[in-house]
Amino acid sequence: MKKAFSILELLVAITLLGIIATLSINYYNTSTISKQNIKSELQSHIQIITSTILQCKELSNIMPLQDDGSKADDTLLNTMECNTTTTYKLDGQRGGFIPKPLQNFTDYKATQSGDEFYFKTTTPLNTYNDDVLVELNSTYSDNQYELSDDGTDRTMKFYLSH
Repeated sequence: MKKAFSILELLVAITLLGIIATLSINYYNTSTISKQNIKSELQSHIQIITSTILQCKELSNIMPLQDDGSKADDTLLNTMECNTTTTYKLDGQRGGFIPKPLQNFTDYKATQSGDEFYFKTTTPLNTYNDDVLVELNSTYSDNQYELSDDGTDRTMKFYLSH
């Protein structure tokens, strides 16, 4: 009788472990965790880029410029310069730097047209990254954050002046 009772206890324990595992897998949705990580990192990048550009504007009274002194025109942000007394690039000098883009995002680029200044990045449609860009749309105002797509990629424009 002792052996039968032990086998029955073992079967109950295995069944309970199976139920717990099934519930855990449903609760532990890795895609949600990945999206949250991407969202947090992207928001961090937006804050770093924004503060770097606004610091440059505060120090020089103008937005960062291209090497030749012209306004940004779909220019890689990490190649631009801050025209302070001593000119420096936004590639890490003087503490001003542009982070490397997240995986499956394009390099950050800037454009200035009149009083408008924005930076942008692009990611393929129907990916975790795309979902994150859409979710972030509700975090920022329409004057600050704009999404568009060309059928293949989604582009995020983040305006610092609009």
